[in-house]
Amino acid sequence: MIDKDFMQDLEDEEEQQIVEAKQQIEDEPTCSLLKDSKFLQHYQRVQEVSAYQIQDETIDASHEEYHLILRSNEYSTIIDQEILNIHKQLKDVYHKKFPELEKIIINPIEYVKIVQLIRNAIDLQAIDFSKLLSGQQVVAVNIAAKQSLVGQLSEEDIALVDQLCHKIETLDTYNQKIICYIESRMKYIAPNVSALIGTQLASKLMAAAGGIEKLANMPAGNIQVMGSVKKNMLGMSRAMHNRNTGYFGTLEIVQKASGKLQNQIVRMLATNVAKAARVDNMKTCPKGNVGEDLRIKMMKRYQKIQEPPPAKLEKPLPIPDENKKRRRGGKRFRKQKERLAMTEVRKYANRLKFGLEAEDEIKDTGIGLGMLSQGIGKVKLHIKKDKPIGLSKKLQQRLAQTKTQSGGGTGGLTSSIAFTPTQGIELINPEPGYLSKVPDQYFNRESGFRTVLRKEREFGRQY
Repeated sequence: MIDKDFMQDLEDEEEQQIVEAKQQIEDEPTCSLLKDSKFLQHYQRVQEVSAYQIQDETIDASHEEYHLILRSNEYSTIIDQEILNIHKQLKDVYHKKFPELEKIIINPIEYVKIVQLIRNAIDLQAIDFSKLLSGQQVVAVNIAAKQSLVGQLSEEDIALVDQLCHKIETLDTYNQKIICYIESRMKYIAPNVSALIGTQLASKLMAAAGGIEKLANMPAGNIQVMGSVKKNMLGMSRAMHNRNTGYFGTLEIVQKASGKLQNQIVRMLATNVAKAARVDNMKTCPKGNVGEDLRIKMMKRYQKIQEPPPAKLEKPLPIPDENKKRRRGGKRFRKQKERLAMTEVRKYANRLKFGLEAEDEIKDTGIGLGMLSQGIGKVKLHIKKDKPIGLSKKLQQRLAQTKTQSGGGTGGLTSSIAFTPTQGIELINPEPGYLSKVPDQYFNRESGFRTVLRKEREFGRQY
């Protein structure tokens, strides 16, 4: 085991070296890394370690190669940036001879190889580009050369072009060897992440996060945007601008996906990388079986998303049921049918006699009166005699209350004055028989004991 203080000093020294290398690139963009002694020592150390085979199944933070791998990731990113800077300077110099070449060949390494083939030639038909370019690119280069190929460059410009091409090739050679070393060790550091997305992308993610432990503690949303660079469009429209997918944008599956599916596949990749990184941090599956299973499930899910929706089937009509269906019965249902039944008025409104002109609509509503508006037909009022017309309880209570308030059953229009042909105005009793209903008083002439009165009526009055 290595002392912790020694490992901390080594880590601080590595961070300082990376910061100095980045500062050198900003100050001198033309191949400052090839003059850096620390980088050359690191490259020599990588070549020495690459020849050895690791006996342990895993590499953790205490292993001596762990920090060497992290530093190699950082240097790989610096080399890519420096190649782009030298490529930009090479395009500025060679633009004088062939300005359209940089639009056809975008890759810096391919551009360098084509420039070395052309150099200062005028007739490009005699040059064989088939080993480096596709047939479509060869035709585009030949057509562009006839239209925009300018005269020859000076000897100083040609010497500068050769020098810049040599620097880019040298840096690319260094970068390829460093990447090969990282890929050979990633299966020991993060076997599941490497099985999921490849060793090269796994090394970039781990270097950006600062180690497998920090990558395991990072949420999937942060992993998704790692490596993203916000581009300034300077007021231009973003409608046709592809979204930056970060490090995941370098994968072939993301590049081939359409715009709508790119975000989905990147989210799926970030989620599965977070799961695989946690497994690698716990060292529970050193052979990478979890990463392979995650990849298989993800690809099945992605293929399912790509499938078109199933076509709508034309549903045939159901077979008619010839048997009579049971109908709902009962008093409530009969009342409901009677209430919702079509009246005679509605029947005549829906009818129209054949051969007559169309009826007029009621205020442009589309509703007509049918045979009612033509005076044809007779509406009959059907009343069921066997069923008396009943009043609701509420209406019965209101009628009883009105009768009580009007004076014991006498109507409010009743009067004791009557007009007769003989006497004119005459006072009459509005309630004949009212006096007969008055109970007998004590001093009435006919009052007495019931038994005596009954005998008098039978045998006559005796004195």
